[in-house]
Amino acid sequence: MGYSLVVGAPYPKQVNWPKSAANLVLNDPYVEIIYAFDGLTAGEKHAFSTGAATFAVVPGNRHLMWCYRFETPDRPDRQSDSLGWGDSPWEAHRQRDRRVGVPGGIGKPFMAYMVLVDSSTGIVEGLRVVELDAEIADSLRDAVARQLARPSDDVAASEEIDAVYQRHPSTQSLLSEATSVQMVPAPAK
Repeated sequence: MGYSLVVGAPYPKQVNWPKSAANLVLNDPYVEIIYAFDGLTAGEKHAFSTGAATFAVVPGNRHLMWCYRFETPDRPDRQSDSLGWGDSPWEAHRQRDRRVGVPGGIGKPFMAYMVLVDSSTGIVEGLRVVELDAEIADSLRDAVARQLARPSDDVAASEEIDAVYQRHPSTQSLLSEATSVQMVPAPAK
């Protein structure tokens, strides 16, 4: 990455933030996953920064779905904090200004930089680095290779994504088509 990220500072690049979605930046040197949400609560920020995480990849021919959840466990003195379940489609041909790829080789995990951004302000609200295991890394590699082997076709990709959402009214339902799921424990304190 050619820029630095600081909690409490604006995200350093101009981005048209969605209201609630993950934006994957997949390229050979690094992976950045930006979670943009409007009106983040203290509990959601806490879950992102300190909670366990679950990730899943649901590949298509012209897209992939990135599924995610961040959650702290229930404690006797309070309920869990949670950010998720959520899912976001990603298309290789729509990633602009960067070479599309996934770090490492087959069977190798890689580190992903995760950024939580308040979409209404563009302010970075949380940072986290997660090692994505070999299974989820290979699912991403396969999905990206499948997409890049096809010519760009926005209409076909949109139809494919619409069909997925028609089959699956929730992220939990969508997980039934995941090729890989990874559960990441809460970061050590």
